[in-house]
Amino acid sequence: YEWQDFETDEFTAEARDFVTDAFGFDNLAAGAQLVSPRSFRTENKLIGFFGRLTYGFNDRYFLTAVIRRDGSTKFAADHKWATFPAVSASWRIGEEDFMQGGPFSELRLRVGWGRQGNEAVPAYASLLQLAPSDGDSYPFGDQKVVGVAAISAANPDLKWEETTQYNVAIDYGFSDNRISGSCEYYVKNTSDLLLQVAVPQPAVQSTRIANIGKVRNRGLEATLDALLINRSNLTWQAGLVFVAQKNEVVNLGGRTFITTGGVSGQGQSGVVSQRIMPGFALGTFFGPEFVEINAAGVQVFNDYENGVLVGQTTSLQADDFVVIGDANPDFTVGLRSQMTRGRLDASFIVRAEQGRDVLNNTALVYGSRNNMKQGKNILRSSLDDEDSIDEAAIFSSRWIEDGSFIRLQNLTVGYTFDLPRSIGSGRTARVYVSADNLFLITGYSGYDPETHTETGVGSRGIDWLSYPRSRNFTTGVRFSF
Repeated sequence: YEWQDFETDEFTAEARDFVTDAFGFDNLAAGAQLVSPRSFRTENKLIGFFGRLTYGFNDRYFLTAVIRRDGSTKFAADHKWATFPAVSASWRIGEEDFMQGGPFSELRLRVGWGRQGNEAVPAYASLLQLAPSDGDSYPFGDQKVVGVAAISAANPDLKWEETTQYNVAIDYGFSDNRISGSCEYYVKNTSDLLLQVAVPQPAVQSTRIANIGKVRNRGLEATLDALLINRSNLTWQAGLVFVAQKNEVVNLGGRTFITTGGVSGQGQSGVVSQRIMPGFALGTFFGPEFVEINAAGVQVFNDYENGVLVGQTTSLQADDFVVIGDANPDFTVGLRSQMTRGRLDASFIVRAEQGRDVLNNTALVYGSRNNMKQGKNILRSSLDDEDSIDEAAIFSSRWIEDGSFIRLQNLTVGYTFDLPRSIGSGRTARVYVSADNLFLITGYSGYDPETHTETGVGSRGIDWLSYPRSRNFTTGVRFSF
């Protein structure tokens, strides 16, 4: 049995235009402009009942069954609870008589099926919510009365998003498992997607969160681990992980597409960068194809009519918007290594992604010379662009960049030594230095391609004023008694 209770409380008071910063936040009344205080509180609960049964026979055949019954207060009254079963089985083929004397020290076949739920929506997402604002205030007599208005539309049918997964895998080992690994293929079918969709009008709000459509993920995961050197004073272990996954929207409940991935910044109100469409992946960028900047400093785009390229244009129409990128990587690779020589040890983890696209929303807005006319900041790179100073920032494939990268995730070096005998025998200490995010190799022009600014349910791969990832150094001593 599991019970989780989440509460968030916040209170904010704000003032502006101080004559001096000496007061800090201890004297808000010293500000010439006082902002109305704000506060809120949210609460939601997640409750689960679960059980597991495992069975093994003859050290060769194994069966595991799991069942969960989960309830979340985020969903509608009649849909708070859902059941999530799973079952898996494995066969140690390497223990069979017909495999004896073969090259494998371990060979196991695994299969599995299971269903799990997702409740990743805000608290009260199924309810009509009311909140006060200055726009809802009215004078009655000589008094200003603050009113309330709807900030979300109710959805009495909101329920769990569910993912059903099938997988088959082979685990293997050679040379007494000095070389080992696995290869797994899986299919995940996610239904009742939790997406932000338009509400038929008239309604209190234009959108709401609803269960719409189905997505399929198919992938291959492979691992390879090896004990490369195993001597009395020297050991070296290394491992490789490869993951390739294809994401596809199967259907949207009769809808042709759902827009998401809002573009942020000056002049981008109402602009979206992605569409969720059947036959394409979540995170598909959709917009005009940038061609060049002409002699007048105006952006030129490909011109389409009914899906056919007919020329070029400087005046965009609806037909000119096409698929221009995919925020999902083609594959991910990870490499890890650990070496020990005497009392000295060292390890590292390198991770790489290939084929992912990123919308550099920061460059889209601050790479525009047009900002200078409005007294706003610009990126240094904009000084070398050929745009006219009167040319506004326009979302297009111009700002979709290759986000492939190689990152040194971690590097750790340590040394172990014996403590003085006066402390006792068998007492040791290890001194170590560890560094995270030491270097990043990428062609992306922003700070970090591995980023996302949440701009809509189902969106991904959007970089808007993201703070650069820190490089962390840690040193310490670990004692063993």
